[in-house]
Amino acid sequence: MPTRPPPSGRFFPLVLALLSGVALVDAQELQPQPTPFSVWLDFRGLMKGTPRKKGLPIWIESVERVAAVTDHTMIRIRLRRLGALNEQLQFRLFFRDTPNAAPNVGGWTETGSQPFASGALGEGLDVDTSETLSIPTADLDYIDVEVPGNGKNLRGAFLSSLRRGTVWHGLDFPAPANLADPFGRAAATQPAENDALLFGRVQATIDTAPLKLVPPAQLDATYEFTLQSAPLLASVAFEVLGASPLEPIAVFVNGNYVGPLTVAFPDLADPGFVGLSSPLEKDLRFRYTGWLKGQIVVPGSQLLGGLNNLILRVNDHSGPIVLRAVEIQLKYPSPVFDYQLNP
Repeated sequence: MPTRPPPSGRFFPLVLALLSGVALVDAQELQPQPTPFSVWLDFRGLMKGTPRKKGLPIWIESVERVAAVTDHTMIRIRLRRLGALNEQLQFRLFFRDTPNAAPNVGGWTETGSQPFASGALGEGLDVDTSETLSIPTADLDYIDVEVPGNGKNLRGAFLSSLRRGTVWHGLDFPAPANLADPFGRAAATQPAENDALLFGRVQATIDTAPLKLVPPAQLDATYEFTLQSAPLLASVAFEVLGASPLEPIAVFVNGNYVGPLTVAFPDLADPGFVGLSSPLEKDLRFRYTGWLKGQIVVPGSQLLGGLNNLILRVNDHSGPIVLRAVEIQLKYPSPVFDYQLNP
C-alpha cells in the first residue's frame, strides 16, 4: 500500500467566422440568467452596519450584523417559512481560514431551539477557502454565522434553495453525492480505508492530511510510495485549495517532469474565483477559494517496482496552495484489458 513520509464593462455582440467560407454570423443575444431563488451575500459590505433588506429572494426577510459578545461577530439571516420553496438550502460560506477564528453556522427558531449546527469550519490553514453546507430550513426562523474576533475573515455567502431530484446509479458502485453544486464543482473525495482492485485497476490512498505550500519559502510537495511492480499506466488525483487557472502546478515523478497538474475548474460564475491586481501586470492573478479536483496521468515507464517519488512544484511568485486527499490508480493487465499491435 502506498505511503508518504513525513469590472464592469460594455458587452459587444460576438461574431463567428465559418471555417468553410467568409460569412460572419451574429452571436445570440446576451441575456441575464435569472436566479430568483439564489443570492450572494457580501458580508464585508454588511460589516459597515447597514442591514440588507432589498434584492433578496422571497424566502429571506433580512440580513444584518447583530450585537454579540465583545470577542465575537455574528451575522443573522432571517428566513420566511415558505414550505417546499425553501425547505432545504445550500449554504456556501467564504472566509479566511484564520487560526483560532473558525466560523460556525447555526440554524435557530424563535423559541431558542437550535435544530442545525455546523460545528467549527476550516482547518486553521490561514488561506482563503469556502465550505458548503446543506441546511434543512423548513422549521428555522434564522441562520446565524458566528466567528471569533471582528469578523474580518468573513467574505460572504452564496445561498440557493434546493429541490430534490432522482439519480440512477450502478448498483455495484457508490452513490453520487447528495448535493450537486450549481457551478459544477465536484464533491469532496472520500478516501477509502483499503486498496481496491477492479478490472486490473488498483486504487489506493497515498495521503489524506493537508499539505500547504507557501512560495517562495516552500515550493515543493513531496510524496513517496512503494509499488510491488510497475504498472502499464497510472493516475494520481489530488484535492487542491487555492489553485490558479493560469499558473499550473508542475509534476515530477522519479526526477522526470511528466506535465502540469490538470485541475477541474468550475463555471466562471462561481464566487470562488478571486482576482489579485499587481503593478505592471496586464492580467489579474486568479485563485480559486475552494477545494477542486486535480489529476496527473503518468506513463507506466516512469514508475518503478519499489520506492517511487512524486513531487508537485509551484512557482516562486504563486500564492499559497494546499493539497490533500492524494490517491493513485494503477492499470495492470486483466481479462478485460485489450491492446493492438501497430504493424
